[in-house]
Amino acid sequence: MSKARWLLPLAVFAALLAAAEAWVAAGAAPMTLPRPSAVLQLLWREHASLLSQLGVTLLTAGYGFALAGLLALAVGFAVYAAPRSEGAVLTVGAVLSSVPMIAIAPILSVWLGLTLGTRVLITVVICLFPMLVAIVQGLHEHKAAEQELFTVLAASPWQRFRLLALPSAVPMLFVGMKISAPLAVLGALIGEWNGAETGLGVVMLNAMFGLQVQRLWAAVLIACAVSSLAYAYICLVERVAGYDRAPVST
Repeated sequence: MSKARWLLPLAVFAALLAAAEAWVAAGAAPMTLPRPSAVLQLLWREHASLLSQLGVTLLTAGYGFALAGLLALAVGFAVYAAPRSEGAVLTVGAVLSSVPMIAIAPILSVWLGLTLGTRVLITVVICLFPMLVAIVQGLHEHKAAEQELFTVLAASPWQRFRLLALPSAVPMLFVGMKISAPLAVLGALIGEWNGAETGLGVVMLNAMFGLQVQRLWAAVLIACAVSSLAYAYICLVERVAGYDRAPVST
C-alpha cells in the first residue's frame, strides 16, 4: 500500500514528462515550454552553480522555519498561561496570514534593507500561522484527569506547559510543521525576488528577464523538488518519532 502511494504519483509525473517531450518535439508547444530532456541536461551541466544558489535559499528557509517554530512555541505558552488571550492571538495571526506577502515584501525590503534578516522575516511571517494554530489547538489535547493531577501537585504554569501540555501538542505541531515546511521555501523565494544578489529566486528572475526558458524551468523544478522534500522530511521525522499513528479509539 505504501509503495503504491508513491508509485502512482511518480508514474503520472513520468507520463506528463513524456507527453511534454513529444509535444515539443512535434513543434506544437509554445516557445515557453522547453523539452524536459533539455532541462534535465541543463540541470546536470550546471548542477554545481544551481546547488550553490539553492544553498543560499535553503539557509533563509531554514532560519525562517526554525524562528517561526520557536515563536509559535513562545506565543503558545503565553496563550496557555493566559487562556483569555487565545481569541485575540489567533485573530491577529489570521490577519497576518491573510495579507499577501508578495505584496508587502517590497515594503519590508525598503524599510529594513535588502538583507538576510529581511528575507528571514518574510519567511517567518509566512510560516508562523500554521504552526501557531497547531500548537494552540494541541495544547488542549491533554485529558482532564491529567490536568487535575498537576493541580493537586501545585505545578507552576511553566511546569504544566512543559510536562503536560507540550507533549500532548506534539502530534498537532507536526501537522503545522508539515504545512509550514514547503511555505518556508516559498518565503525564501519571495524574499529573494524582492531584493537579493544570490539565491534560487535570483536565478529565476534573471532567467525570466533574460528569456532563458530552460534555466527558468530548471530553477522551478528544483524549487518544487525541495518543497516536496521538506514536507517528506517532516513526515519522516514524525514517523520515526512515532507520532504518525492515530490513537485507537476505545
